Order: sequence, then C-alpha cells, then structure tokens
Amino acid sequence: MNKKVIMSLGLSAAALSLSTIDASAAQTAIVTTSVLNVRTGAGTNYSIMSKVYKGDTLEVIGSLNGWYNIKLSNGKTGWVSGDYLSISGSSTNTESKKGTVTTDTLNVRSGAGTSYSIISKVYKGDTVNIVGSSNGWYKIELSSGKTGWVSGDYVSVGSSSDNSSSDNATTENKKGTVTTDTLNVRSGAGTSYSIISKVHKGDTVNIVGSSNGWYKIELSSGKTGWVSGDYVSVGSSSDNSSSDNTTTENKKGTVTTDTLNVRSGAGTSYSIISKVHKGDTVNIVGSSNGWYKIELSSGKTGWVSSDYVSIGSSSGSSNGSSSATTNKAQAIVDLATKQIGKPYVWGAEGPSTFDCSGLTYYVFKNAVGISLPRTSTEQSKTGTTVSKSNLQPGDLIFSSTNGTGNVSHVGIYIGNNEMIHAPKPGDVVKKTKINNSYWENAYLWAKRYI
Repeated sequence: MNKKVIMSLGLSAAALSLSTIDASAAQTAIVTTSVLNVRTGAGTNYSIMSKVYKGDTLEVIGSLNGWYNIKLSNGKTGWVSGDYLSISGSSTNTESKKGTVTTDTLNVRSGAGTSYSIISKVYKGDTVNIVGSSNGWYKIELSSGKTGWVSGDYVSVGSSSDNSSSDNATTENKKGTVTTDTLNVRSGAGTSYSIISKVHKGDTVNIVGSSNGWYKIELSSGKTGWVSGDYVSVGSSSDNSSSDNTTTENKKGTVTTDTLNVRSGAGTSYSIISKVHKGDTVNIVGSSNGWYKIELSSGKTGWVSSDYVSIGSSSGSSNGSSSATTNKAQAIVDLATKQIGKPYVWGAEGPSTFDCSGLTYYVFKNAVGISLPRTSTEQSKTGTTVSKSNLQPGDLIFSSTNGTGNVSHVGIYIGNNEMIHAPKPGDVVKKTKINNSYWENAYLWAKRYI
C-alpha cells in the first residue's frame, strides 16, 4: 500500500513538472546579468555545464521552481536562474535588428568565439544586420549573403524600424566636416582606388553612403567619391538635431592630470585608443555619465573621464597660458639647437646620435617633459593639427620624403621658415629652410603639443 502511495505521488509530481514546462514552451529570454551559469539541473546544487552572457537571447523550453530550462547553441539543454532573465513570447528579440560597429576593425568569425577562424572584417561605423546571438556574440549577415559572428562588445544594437531603407541609412543625407588639412577623394572605398579629387580641412561634405569605414560623398560637381571616415566628423543634416550631447558641444577642455587615457567608450571597461597629457586642450563634442567625448587631432573621437578635464568656453583664451607656452617653445628650440652636428643613426634617440623621430622624442621629453610616440608615423597621430600659415616654434612638421604620400619624416619648426631635423643616414642634425621646392612638395601637415 505504501509503495502505491509513493508511486502515485511520484507520478503526480512528474506530471506537475511536465505541465509547467509545457506552459513556457515557445518562449525566449534575454540574459540581464554579466555572466549567468548554466547548470545541469534546476538549482545551485547542480554542476555548471556552461555560461551565457548579458544580452544573449535564449530559447526557453521549460521552467521549474524559478529556473528555466534553455537550449544552448550546441543543441544541449541546461538550467538557468529566472532571476536574471527577461522573458518574452517569441524568439525575435535580436533578429532583424541593426547594429553599428564601434571599434576600428572588428573580426568576423565562423563561430561565436575567438577560437573560430576569421572569415571577414567589418569597420567602425558599419551597419550590420543581426540575425542571432550566443554567449555574448552576434550572428551577422554579410553583404555577400553569408553569415558570421562578431563580439557583442563592439556592436551598438538598435532596432530595424520600417524606415531604415538600406544598410547606409545611418549616414545618408548627413553632413560631415573634414578634419585633416587635405583629404583624398577616391573612386572607391579604399586606398587602392585612384584619387579623383581632394577636399580640405573645414569643408562640409554631403555623405550619401558608407562602406568599410569609408564615406561616399557628393562633390560640388555632382559626382560622387569616397573618403576615409577617420578624417570626417559626421553630424545630422536636420535643422535642429537636438541630442543628449548638446550641453557640452563646441566647448574646450584642458587636461588636468599628467596622462589621461582616451577610451573607445564612456567607461573604464572600454579599450584605450590614445592618451592626452596635462595642459592639452581638447575639443569636447559630447558627454555621457561623467565622461566627455573628445575629438582627437587625427579627427577620430574618443572618451575621457571628466574628473580630469577642466571645461571652458571655446571663445577667447587666457593670457596667463601664453607666456608658459612661449617658455616651453623656447626650451624646445634651445635643446634642439644643441643637437646640431650630431650624426644620424637609424633607430637612435640620443644623446649623441639620432634618427628623425628619435630627435623629436629626445627633445620633447627632456625640454618640456612630453613623451611622444617613438616613430614619426605615430607622432603624426597625436597633438593638435595646425595650418602651415600658423606655424609656431616648437611645432612638429611631418613630411613624405619617400614619394608615398605617407609620413616618413619629422622635424622641429624653430621659426623663420626653418626646422631642425635629422635628415638621413650619412648626414647630421641641421637647420633647413622649409620653403624650398623640395620641402614644399614633401610637406604633409604640422602638429602642436604645447
């Protein structure tokens, strides 16, 4: 008799469990915590068999006592606590959504993890069609029609509303401002395409499309061409585009700490993309949660903690800082002058021999305490761009001496159309006029650091 009672109770419990599972079938859930353990049973006493991550969409196949039975991407099933799930009635939460790439280059892989092979790449500003998610990765549809996986850490997700008519809708009918002195307009989206025109710093361009980090722009002639998105600051073309960032736009800020990290997003969890230094003036174009979005000298944007930036209006300048700048400039010129006659040696950074960027690295570090990057190419990506007509002593002049149009040389401007530089092997540190035909043709741009 007792055996029958026990058997009856066991069957009743099983029936109750099964009916509860069926009630939640055909549902999906979104993970709301950073990392959620997947267990072999409905309780913390069961072993961990996998993990899911914030934002992942899970297929729910059952529930029991506040736990949900889910189906993993590998086909296996497991249990997760319902306290960390947002439950919905269908599996379309991430399907048919658009995402925007937030890092310079993002690998597209054959599966949801870094162990899978790279099958393609997408670039900052690209709009991707998200068709699924798993373990913190998004499954995206490529322009070829194939699908691949990208890390969700570098994709900002938004809904694909009815009025998003094309992949380029986010940049169509927008205006952009050129942020570098001269920007090549090419026949296609890449440096391998021919140059068909040029635009210049401050020019406003009409953006009609984007691809792989390049913007398709409409020229004044009515023709279209492509420019690198790294050197175009994009804004909406609407008459009164109000945004969360309008309170700090067009403001200047001064860095108040020795070295301040510039990050890819508004928080310390984002990657470091550059650095700014004490006394640097930065152009603030937005703000979020105690962080300022700033425009770098390269034209790119990044985020810095507002705790270390003192804000002032963009109009006017303080007379107090001008004398300090003059003193720094003189210190740079004086130390550079002392190096005249020392031999050029490739890779040398002083004190008795130099290559071109080794000289600038040595002088700035020892004259004014500024640590520049070591190569001319990297140095050219820092500082504030200044026009040739606005050159001041202490500015760095970047040139292309190898005919490629890329930075290959750097010198220190000392005034009177002269620079001090370490020219080439077999030569010595010397003064050179920059207004002769050779240096006029080689000149690319100049940067200011003080």
